[in-house]
Parts: sequence; structure tokens; C-alpha cells
Amino acid sequence: MKSILFKIQQFPHLSETFVLNHIIMAIKLGYEVKILVKDVLDFEKSMHVDKLKRYHIAEKIIHENYHIPNNKFFRLIKAVKISFSISNWSKIISFFKLKSKFSLTWLYEIAFYNQFRKTDIIHVQYGTNVHPVDILKKAGLLKSKLIVSFHGHDAFFPINGFIENNGYYQHLFTGDNLVVANTPYLAEKIKGLGCSKENLTTIPVPVDIEYFHPDKNLVNGKEIKIITVGRLDPVKGHYVAIEFINRIRKKGLSITFTIVGEGSEYEKLKRKIAELTLEKTINLVGRKSQGEVRDLLNQSDIYLFTGIPVAEGRRETQGLATLEAQACGLPVLAFDSGGVKYTMKNGITGFLCAENDLNCLSEKLQLLCNKNLRKKMGGEARKFVQEVYSQNEVKKKWKAIYK
Repeated sequence: MKSILFKIQQFPHLSETFVLNHIIMAIKLGYEVKILVKDVLDFEKSMHVDKLKRYHIAEKIIHENYHIPNNKFFRLIKAVKISFSISNWSKIISFFKLKSKFSLTWLYEIAFYNQFRKTDIIHVQYGTNVHPVDILKKAGLLKSKLIVSFHGHDAFFPINGFIENNGYYQHLFTGDNLVVANTPYLAEKIKGLGCSKENLTTIPVPVDIEYFHPDKNLVNGKEIKIITVGRLDPVKGHYVAIEFINRIRKKGLSITFTIVGEGSEYEKLKRKIAELTLEKTINLVGRKSQGEVRDLLNQSDIYLFTGIPVAEGRRETQGLATLEAQACGLPVLAFDSGGVKYTMKNGITGFLCAENDLNCLSEKLQLLCNKNLRKKMGGEARKFVQEVYSQNEVKKKWKAIYK
């Protein structure tokens, strides 16, 4: 049985359902799975407590803790003991040379990661989590196949507003390491950072189409119900969506708009809704469980996504919620921003408009007020997700890579 070590910064993170689903996929494929986590969060607060228990995820967690003593003297003594236990000093020296300046922490890193030297695959989620695995492998201290999945913000410098591109991925982008992007849009961004096309592949984040499916028992009324789901972050363009809904309301259309999610923009959006007196039209409902999201999607008619670029040029790279909405039979109305165009078929499963083009959005929404068109596009949307983004289809691609 092959072994896979997933390396993650925080787990189980509220907003990263796809990471848990990927881990479960590897378990179902028959791999021996371990999960290396820097910050272990409260499992009981997870939206996926049932899944975590069903697949015994807690038993697979390894806390990334180097156990470095706080006291400088004991820190030195322990480092000396570690150095005497090391057998291959030539590789240790290679590791030191790849680092910028000496630190005793390196010895602790080497000692900690020594337990994974026989692991077949190390799969890092997010490029920002790749250190020190990339250097350990380059120095020959790890023999594992290294796979790194990028998800968006990790390809845009300065990352998180402060990590500069001073050779940040230079060790990752060498050798036989495999880098995975979720859309061709993100893949191009990664190539621009110096990754060769030979080391780069594109695999989307899949959708559980058995879970996200249309509810045939629901019969929606005359009022058009629009919904969007996602982290309340500037890149998602919720502020623009509110301006759009205000414009539509003035035209006399009978609509409601539900915003699902939590994040830094919550108070700003709440103030904007109040300023435009849209409290009866726009529902800012906060975070919801996966089941609640599915139910809200099935109670809606149209999925709206007004993603826009933010300061560092970052755009939405895929947008899983857009696919989940289509799996539930909703047509999509969206800005052509980043990788969004790869998650739908323009004119078939919904409509794309240029970024910030509210006139285009208004015209396309008028078309989607036609119930028959919504039904037709919704059916095509479900079919599109089944054929391209279902877990079975994506699992085939990962199985080929892991073999």
C-alpha cells in the first residue's frame, strides 16, 4: 500500500471543504494517508464532523511541532544531540547551503521530517506550505514524490500582502516536483513565476454531484431568487453585486438576493445594504453548513458571481460554489474574471459579462427571467458539471498522478 502525507497549514479549516474531500478521495483510492498540520483546529466546530468521524481523520493527524526548547541553553544541547544522531552529513551540508543563513531550527526540521523519509508521496496543499519540504527533497533528505496544489492567492505576490517573490518557489520549480493548478488561468500565472510546463498540470477541484443535486420537489414562485456563496473577500465582488441588485430593483423586477458567507467584508457590505435601503431585498445570512448551502441553492433560481481583480492583480482562480450551484441546476450569471470562464459554458449554462459591466448583467438577467430558459440552462449546467467536474472524473486524473 502506497503512503501519502498531506501537508496543510490549518485543519480542519472552515472554508476548505475541497481539502477534506481530496483526503477522503485518497483514502477511498486505497492509500495509507497521514495529515501533517501546523495548526490543528477544533474538530467539533467543523462543518463536516460526520465525515471527519466516518473516515477517522483525527487518527491520521500529525502535528508539525519541532519541539524546540524555549531556553537557549537547552535548545543548543538538544541540537548537539540531534547532530550526533545524523548519519549522512553530506546531505545535511547540502541542505544548509540551500538555506540563506544558519539557524539551529534547521536541525530540528531535519530531525522532525526524518520520520517521513520512506513516505511515497508528499502532497502539499497551497504553495505557501511547501517549505521546508522543497529544500529537504532537493538536498536528498526526502525521496518522496512531491506534489504541490496551488489554489489562487499563493501565486500572486506579495502573497498575503507581505511575502515577496525573492526566489520563494525556486527550489519547488526544479527537479521532478509536480505543481498542480485548478484552472488554465492559474496555470499561466504559475508559469509566469518560473515553473516549467513539464512540471505543471491542471486538475480542477471536483464537485460531489451526489450531494449537490436539484431538488425536484421544490416549486419556486414568481419572485426571482438570486444567490451567491463564498468568503466575504474583495476578490469575490460582493460590493459590486449589491450595486447591481440595487439597479435591478429600480427597474421594478421582483427579486431577492441571498449572500452566503463570512469574512472581512461583512460589516462593509452590511452598511452598504442599509445605505441603499435593501434590507428587504438582500439577505446577508453569514456562514452556513454544507447542507444548508445546498438547500439554499435549491431554493434559488440564478447564481450570481461578480468576481473582480484586487490590488495585486489577484482574481478568482476557479470558484467551487459556482460549480455546486450548477450541479443543483442553477444557471450562472458572472463576470469573466480569472478562471471563472472555465467553470461554466457561456451561453449554454449561463452568461458571462466583462468585469464591472453592470449593463451586460442587467441584459442577461432580463433573459434569465424567462423560466423556460432558466430550466434549459439549468439542465445543461448539471450535465456540464457531471461530465467535467464530478468526483469520479477528477479522481481518474489524481489516480494517474499518484500511481
